[in-house]
Amino acid sequence: MMKGDPETIQKELEHAAKQPACLIVVRGSPQGHRYFLTQEETIIGRDPAIDIAITSDPNISRRHAKLSKQGEQVVLIDMGSSNGTKVNGKPCTANTPVVLAKEDMIGMGTTQFKFLPAGQLETLYYGNLGDAAHIDPLTSIYNKGFLLEALDAEFKRHKALHTDFSVIFFDLDHFKKINDTYGHDAGDFVLKETSSLIYSTAVRPKDVFARYGGEEFVILLGNVNAPGAAQSAEKIRAAIESHMFIYEGKRIPVTLSIGVAELDSSIESAQTLLRAADKALYAAKAGGRNRVVISGR
Repeated sequence: MMKGDPETIQKELEHAAKQPACLIVVRGSPQGHRYFLTQEETIIGRDPAIDIAITSDPNISRRHAKLSKQGEQVVLIDMGSSNGTKVNGKPCTANTPVVLAKEDMIGMGTTQFKFLPAGQLETLYYGNLGDAAHIDPLTSIYNKGFLLEALDAEFKRHKALHTDFSVIFFDLDHFKKINDTYGHDAGDFVLKETSSLIYSTAVRPKDVFARYGGEEFVILLGNVNAPGAAQSAEKIRAAIESHMFIYEGKRIPVTLSIGVAELDSSIESAQTLLRAADKALYAAKAGGRNRVVISGR
């Protein structure tokens, strides 16, 4: 972990200043890989002969999109691809330039890239995410291995830059009772339905949403303080409570207990931040479940 002394931080910033703009594969293969944009023009597609070849995604066209440097900016152009290109969830018009901003999420087929401009500190921290980056097979969101790597990277970044960073930690109330009453297949249905509902209604393109284990989940929110994270958590809690979980004709009642913690000067490690959110989660359970608790409040 990067030390917090000014000399070390200054060295990291100087190193980061030399990094070119890059794309990071956050969903798809090779997950976690960085593609540095060192050329004036970079073509992305399924053709193995082009600059960035994503051959494992059949939904990407052979020559899908182009990235061009225009001064300090990087411009994305969809090249008339079959399935289109999205930036932060919004479809791009074919052959129309889109100026990319820091941390924009670019979707091509089932692959998602994160864009980082030149000189960004984050580029250093995302370098090794591919080693442990995997998708949970049941819920199709990130698994614990990827979460812990992303947590460490995001913690270092926000600690160094003195920006807001929060963690939401939650799990399903009385999940064992759901399995015992309705069966494990029903339990799996609830986990998948919960993940899908939260992902579609409360997770921003730049957030990291992961299954921590069993019925436990975590969301990492960059540039969000504790009150903002608590608002998102309450939105999640209310959505799950009101959702009709119907399995084999039976409605299964589902609620969540949620803990929220934010990075502050007293927190010196990513694990300390995660434990603070976990402790708040258990306070929510002790307080009667189906509620949101902010760490230290």
